[in-house]
This record gives sequence, structure tokens and C-alpha cells, in this order.
Amino acid sequence: MLTINLASSRHLEDVTDVMVKAKKIIVITGAGISCSSGIPDFRSADGLYNLVKKQYPKTVLKGKDLFDANLFRDCTTTAVFYTFISELHAQTLKAKPSPTHHFIKMLSDKGKLLRCYTQNIDCLEEELGMDTSLVCDKGKVKKNVNVVQLHGSLRKLKCTLCSENYGFLTDYENVFREGEAPDCPKCEHNDVVRVALGKRKLATGTLRPDIVLYNENHPFGDAIGRIQLNDLQKSPDVLLVMGTSLKVHGLRLLVRRAAKAVHRNKKGRVILVNKTPVVGKEWNGVFDYYIEGETDPWCHIIQDALRKVKVQTKLPFKPLRLSDMNVEKRPRLIKNKQDKQEKRKQKQVPD
Repeated sequence: MLTINLASSRHLEDVTDVMVKAKKIIVITGAGISCSSGIPDFRSADGLYNLVKKQYPKTVLKGKDLFDANLFRDCTTTAVFYTFISELHAQTLKAKPSPTHHFIKMLSDKGKLLRCYTQNIDCLEEELGMDTSLVCDKGKVKKNVNVVQLHGSLRKLKCTLCSENYGFLTDYENVFREGEAPDCPKCEHNDVVRVALGKRKLATGTLRPDIVLYNENHPFGDAIGRIQLNDLQKSPDVLLVMGTSLKVHGLRLLVRRAAKAVHRNKKGRVILVNKTPVVGKEWNGVFDYYIEGETDPWCHIIQDALRKVKVQTKLPFKPLRLSDMNVEKRPRLIKNKQDKQEKRKQKQVPD
């Protein structure tokens, strides 16, 4: 794996050339691409973890624990999770797509993007008009979705009982902020109808963010698996991994499988853009290039290169029209035409 620093142009042109020539790019992204979007670092002094700690000083939770399904086993940790999620949702609504998000959209617009797989739940790709919805109105899984959200969406809620989906409204956010969960409107309605008919009451589910936590299965895991298989069978020529240290087991498997598919092509290349390198023997021979640093500056470089290619492919002149030709040449063209007409007449005259 060749390490490239953006401060040095050595070998950077090679990677740029790979991206310019690529036709089928698979992109995999992590939290690092949203750092410049306005979402604060969880662990900073004014980060979300510290905000939650002030509200629950006696509860000790590590960052990873806030995204583990086991937290629902305890009422206190569940309350901490709901408060944390409400703050995170509020921050994502204020956030704007980063230059890296715009770069991915550019790849899509140019027809170079085969698929983007993201660990992020902020849905910033939607702000740029990219499709992130796996399921269509009829309930069927779509095969042409631009962005596959591996960990779900923070802009949607689902009922823990009936699985009905809802938007993450402000009223719901306020309930979560207090450490509680809103009741499911559909379950409440069904209960009211049954009671009015003189029947026994039904259980009412509560709403939770439609995200996939650690130790949870993705509700559309099988469908995502089929999409991945289909993408790898299309002979991708570049795998671009950005803003992630690849610590999640499922994502590591996806990267290794995708890298293997890319390397079947002799010109295929696997690129990692991240502040820190990946660690472990399992990555030996997986990545061809490691771009050390933030994702935004590198994406700017590639975008500029792609724009130059667009300019160079245009004709440097307008197509020449007959009316633009030199006047002196016109009589000769006319004379040649007259000569041909006279020869035809001579052939038609009988002896």
C-alpha cells in the first residue's frame, strides 16, 4: 500500500489519473466525511456525549455503548439513548453536505458511481437529491438506489411493535429529549377502535429511530446483500473508501470482498482516504493507495481534474459550414457540379 500525503504531489497524479479514467466506482463512507458538515464531534468538550452526561451524571456509558442494542435492557440507559438521539437529530438538521458529499454526487452525475455504501445515519446525501430509500411505495426493494444506508436513517422512526414508519417530527424529538419514547399513532388508533367496539385493549408500541445498532440485524440485510453481490458482478474498476477506520466487522467484510472484485481487473485500484491508516494483517494487499488526511481536500483535487477533462473533451472549434468557406472556392464547386450535369446529358443523347 502506497501512502500519499496531500502536501506532496508525488504519486498524487497517479491516483488522480485512476479516478479520471474510472467508469465503475464503488464508494464506501464513514463519519469522517461529515466532520465539516457542522455535526460536532461526539467526544469534544461541547460534544454530544458531554451534553448527555450533564443530564445523566450517574450513568456511565462509553461512546460505543450508546449505539448498542443491549442498552434497551435497562430503563436508565434507554433514557440516555433517547436524549442523545434527540440532540444528534437536531444537529443533523442544521448540517450541510460537505465537499465530499458534493464530490460523490458529481461521480453520480457523471455516470461513474456504481453505488455508495455509507455507515452514516445523517442522510446528508438526500440534501443533494441522491436516492437513499431502499423500499419503493409498493414495499418492494429498489435495485437502483444511489446510496445504501448500512446503519439506517436518523430521519425516520419506526414502531417497536407494528413496525410502522414515521418521520422524525419536532414533537417526537421533544419527547425523546426527556428520555422517553413517543407512542405509536397507529397502535393508539387501533386500540381506540377496538375499545369502541367493546373489545379488549391492544398493546401500544413506542417509536424509536429507524437505525441499526450494534448487535442488531438490518431489516433489509438480505436485500442489501443481493445489491452488493450484483455490484461486484459488474466488474467495478475502483473501490474508494473514505472517512472510516473500518472497525465494524460487517463493513470490513464488504471492503475485502469489493477489493477482491476490483483487483480481478488488472487496472483496478482500491483507495483509502482517511486521517488514520487501517491496522491489521487482514489489510495486506487490500489497498493500493492510502491518502493520509481529511477527505475534503483530496476530493477537491479530483473534482478539479474531472472538470478539466470535461473542458478538454469539447471541440476546440465550431464545425465548418459551407457558408463559412472561402468565397474563392465556391465557383470551383459550382463548376464541378455543372461539369457533372453536362456529362450526364451527353450520355442521355442517342447517336
